Amino acid sequence: MKADDSRFMALMRRLSPRLEGYLALIFGLLGLILTLLVALHWFLVLEPTLRAEAESRATVLAQSQIQGVERLIDGAQPPEQIRRELIAALGSILLFKDEKTGEPFIHRVSLLFDYDLLRVPPGSLDLDLGGAVCDGCFIARIPLYHPRDRLLIGVATCYSSPRFLRNLTGDLGTTLVWVAGFILLSIAYAWFQTRRFLRRLRESENNLRAVFEAAPFPMLLQADDEPGARRANQAARVYLDLREEASGMLDGETWRALLGAGLPDRAGEWRETQLKAAGEKARWALVSAVPMTFSGMASRLIGLADVSELKAVQEELRAASFTDALTGLYNRRYLYQRLAHEMDLANRYRHALSLILFDLDFFKRINDTFGHGVGDEVLVEVGRVLKTCTREVDVAGRHGGEEFLVILPHADLAEAGEVAERIRTSVAQIEFAAAGVEVTISGGVAQYQGEHLDAFVDIADRWLYMAKEAGRNRVLSAPAGVLGEGLGF
Repeated sequence: MKADDSRFMALMRRLSPRLEGYLALIFGLLGLILTLLVALHWFLVLEPTLRAEAESRATVLAQSQIQGVERLIDGAQPPEQIRRELIAALGSILLFKDEKTGEPFIHRVSLLFDYDLLRVPPGSLDLDLGGAVCDGCFIARIPLYHPRDRLLIGVATCYSSPRFLRNLTGDLGTTLVWVAGFILLSIAYAWFQTRRFLRRLRESENNLRAVFEAAPFPMLLQADDEPGARRANQAARVYLDLREEASGMLDGETWRALLGAGLPDRAGEWRETQLKAAGEKARWALVSAVPMTFSGMASRLIGLADVSELKAVQEELRAASFTDALTGLYNRRYLYQRLAHEMDLANRYRHALSLILFDLDFFKRINDTFGHGVGDEVLVEVGRVLKTCTREVDVAGRHGGEEFLVILPHADLAEAGEVAERIRTSVAQIEFAAAGVEVTISGGVAQYQGEHLDAFVDIADRWLYMAKEAGRNRVLSAPAGVLGEGLGF
């Protein structure tokens, strides 16, 4: 590895000043050729194309304005009135101006008619209105047709403003001038700076090596066909516990774990990877791998950023998003998401699914009598009992206030009823530090039979209501095959 680097440095030192000068000359000639190509493209392609486009727009504008003139020539009115109306119409055309500059779109309009087809004195309708013809004006000759029999009766000649062409070419021409100027400046800059740039290449490489070594985050260089790392900065040696082998490669258990987890395949891709060596605490790192060529070998530059603390914070936030802060149970939002998921599974695989909904009897009386601190203690203890009375596959959570909900996958109504009764008995046996505090629950149990989520929860809620009506401290369940509509409410 070190021999390869030495040969590369020796090659750089043998670059002669004459070669540097030739490189600068070649670059300058390429820039000059590019400038000429831009100029030729403008004069031979862009400018004629834009002129044709501007002339087309001017013709379309003239046609749209002259259409109103044809309707005035029907021969039913006296020639003097027709002439006055034509003058008024042409005047309005000449007054049509650009709002920004005040320049008229059409500078001059002339009308010539074939009087063999008109019943008016020859020359009585010929008009030529407007200012002097401007330099570069677009000339559009619009045929005039009789409004009734559509015979050609004359020609309207419009001298349109060249502003269409200026609008199309102004910004583009300025841009091309700036581009040409920039290219010429680039040629001059390349001519004088390329030699100095090449002379500084070796210095830049040394600076990059220094930056690589001084980087505060781990960085490694690995050849594609080698298992070990060819280079690693001090931060990488410490973070990955790298050791230099006899072959000059860097290796270590954590490094092998990183390779085993897989490196990113694409440049710009970042991948979160868990690093864990024997006897060490698991760490999370954000890993990137950039393909490159180093000393003529296909390699990749690997960068790592430790995100262990960030992952811990993310895990705390994730837990907080679906956990009730007081009891440590799941919150209502997560319960409904999980219940919807379990209902999908029950529909797909046709297995049983039940739920228990219960709340604490006379909980408001406990808060009013013993205070909210004791009330919170009661909720925490009930949450603890729920965790001990349910299976690992069951999902227990705080439904809201003093109400709790338990989802029991793969449990039919009878099995769910047994769990609910066990919860009721365990809650009644809780001993609290505050004297005189006794807690009982009333609950409802329901088995899923294909109804939608709200209806499923509503069945259990109605049986909970019936348990309270029956005297509290009991759990009631819906008989098999009875939906919400059959409860008698």
